[in-house]
Amino acid sequence: MIISLYNIKGGVGKTSTSINLVSVASKKGKTLLWDLDIQGASSYFFNKKPKKRYIFQKPIEKIIKSTQYENIDIIPADIKLEKYKNEMKELLSILRNRYDFIIMDAPASLNALTRDLLKHSDIILVPVLPNILSLRTYNQILKTKLAKNIKLFVNGFENKPAHKKIIQTILKLPKSQYLKTYIPKSDLIESMPFEKMSVVERFPESREAKVYEKMFEEII
Repeated sequence: MIISLYNIKGGVGKTSTSINLVSVASKKGKTLLWDLDIQGASSYFFNKKPKKRYIFQKPIEKIIKSTQYENIDIIPADIKLEKYKNEMKELLSILRNRYDFIIMDAPASLNALTRDLLKHSDIILVPVLPNILSLRTYNQILKTKLAKNIKLFVNGFENKPAHKKIIQTILKLPKSQYLKTYIPKSDLIESMPFEKMSVVERFPESREAKVYEKMFEEII
């Protein structure tokens, strides 16, 4: 299954969600994290630096790296991804035969790479912050009509009136367009970069870990 975390807006929680979903998925099968953002935020968690990897020009064995975790491999960030020329379909067909779950941390842009990503993923997860301006970006992605299985989810939810109002707005959408699970605003999640570890790995019994597990079950 190919799961892509994508939004044309940055800073909405793509990477934190990717890292935690990878941790959950790895408990259920062989999992690949593909960091497609040249900033390399996901790669950072596994001590991999963005490099000129030319990933679409090399054998698969040269671009996949193992990690310190069982069942988790990574394709680190490649700062030459601007050279991309519609090669996603071929590479994903190979990766599908090697992994149970492929989770892709996509860049905040709409270009040839992300268009192909939308087209060839099984599900696109769009994190939005609990405000109207962030929610608008989801509607902009829907208008591209590049993929059918696109679902938004709320990230950084707090139990306050303004955020509850956003939830009520989302609940008026067709049920096929959103996840019921939403991610709370949390110090544990915000501190992840300091520990270079997912909440699911570091605090497996926490409320936050349980929420990510619930989200994964809803996805699959």
